[in-house]
Amino acid sequence: MTEIADTPADTEIRCYDVVLVTSEGERSTIRCDSRTTVLDAAEQSGLVLKSACQAGGCGACSAVLSDGQVEMGEHDPDVIETPEDEGGVLLCRSFPRADCRIDLPYGRGQVVTAPPTLHRARIVGLDRVADTVMRLRLSLLADDDGSCSADFESGQFVRITVPGSDARRAYSPANVANWDGALTFYIRLLPGGRMSEYLIGAANVGDELTVSSAKGDFALVENGLRPRWFIAGGTGLSPLLSMLGRMAEWGDTQPARLFFGATRHTEVFGQDELRALAASLPDFRFDTVVWQPDPEWLGATGNPVELAAAEAALLDEWPDVYVCGPPPMVDAAYAALTGVGIPREQIHAERFSAVE
Repeated sequence: MTEIADTPADTEIRCYDVVLVTSEGERSTIRCDSRTTVLDAAEQSGLVLKSACQAGGCGACSAVLSDGQVEMGEHDPDVIETPEDEGGVLLCRSFPRADCRIDLPYGRGQVVTAPPTLHRARIVGLDRVADTVMRLRLSLLADDDGSCSADFESGQFVRITVPGSDARRAYSPANVANWDGALTFYIRLLPGGRMSEYLIGAANVGDELTVSSAKGDFALVENGLRPRWFIAGGTGLSPLLSMLGRMAEWGDTQPARLFFGATRHTEVFGQDELRALAASLPDFRFDTVVWQPDPEWLGATGNPVELAAAEAALLDEWPDVYVCGPPPMVDAAYAALTGVGIPREQIHAERFSAVE
């Protein structure tokens, strides 16, 4: 029987067989006890499955429970790709309660067989750039081989361990890859959030943090001179800043357009960075819109998806569109943009939810 319970409450440790099936039908069987998530058990067995926040808030580890039973810990139901009543689960929140079969929505080629490398980094900058946003700047320390380069594809994410705990949080760099080991993050501050409380109350320049190597599939697609559009909600701006910075660094000449939205004007950030990009990219324009404006806000109002869709309806050539933000915004972007004619395969999205 396929069943998804609400909360992990098993008091006795039991072990179960979990069969993981890729999209090609290749099977791997792992052992998972009732107090370990399927995601963690897979990694302990040498299989690193797709994931991001590892806290039930992004949907990157979505899969389908086709047989057996799991209990799901606290999670955002909106991020699961398949509805829960059809077996949709998040592997980072799934605790087995019987032998299971879980179907992965990707092939064996996207299952990594080596754990991510961990790096030491030092805080070199800590600035509150908006009411709910902290800018964290890190400098990677040299590894045993003397290397300290920040190696990643624009759009990917790393995981940062919260000091004094085993909690890890996923964040996308806002800068581009570099040999100097520099990393810049824009982090949403959440009441009671572990990383938020550390950044607000305990972090200091000079502190050391542990940062994983980068992973993720959200990245620029090379399609000649096809225009690129970007839609960001809140700190979803971070990976898009990196993508635009990479375009500037590589001298990409295709037209680029960005729509950035925040709920209130006190949550707006990154405007200096966007103006700098507009100065270095010859055919780049951006709009920042506020959903709940007050008299102090003199800019555009509304939401970035509606603004982008209205402008897209007037186009003669469909752009590649990169969307990063909360799941409802991403879903709205797919609906609005395909509604005006943009092919779904030209829309590339990364969902995230705030995780404490």
